[in-house]
Amino acid sequence: MSAIAIPMLLATLSGCFRSGDPDNAAPPTTRPAPTVGGAVAGVPTPEALGRDDEDDEGPTAPVAGAAPAAAAFATAWARPRLDAASWLKGVTPLCVPRFAAQLRTVDPANLPASRITGRPEATHPVRDGGGQFAIPTDRGTLLVSVADVEGRWLVTGNDFVRAPR
Repeated sequence: MSAIAIPMLLATLSGCFRSGDPDNAAPPTTRPAPTVGGAVAGVPTPEALGRDDEDDEGPTAPVAGAAPAAAAFATAWARPRLDAASWLKGVTPLCVPRFAAQLRTVDPANLPASRITGRPEATHPVRDGGGQFAIPTDRGTLLVSVADVEGRWLVTGNDFVRAPR
């Protein structure tokens, strides 16, 4: 390094370090520190699983109807041999509009399962207008989230967990 570069570097770095009286240090920040996988005080928790913005006031659906709604979606979903338009026509009426719109990008030929092999089992209890069900398939488990929307159980999302080989 040149004789000029070293003093310039030292002058620049000196602004990066604090020196002086620790009693005159800046007050600690009042914002909560971020956490990974946990809640932060003062930050609202996300809405309950299966809940959706479209679930405003209105009649409530019987809790007993949540599992059959998840099963109906699973049956309509696990049909990879259908063309995209026919597949979408089968799943759309079972979903909230926002999720149905997301499903427009699905190519059924790429679905990982083709057959439902068991009944829905609640993975998160159905309460507060929402829940989630695990539904066994020929290639893994389909997870289906449902919400009570104006007295009707509708699907708000899904995920798939492949069976270990």
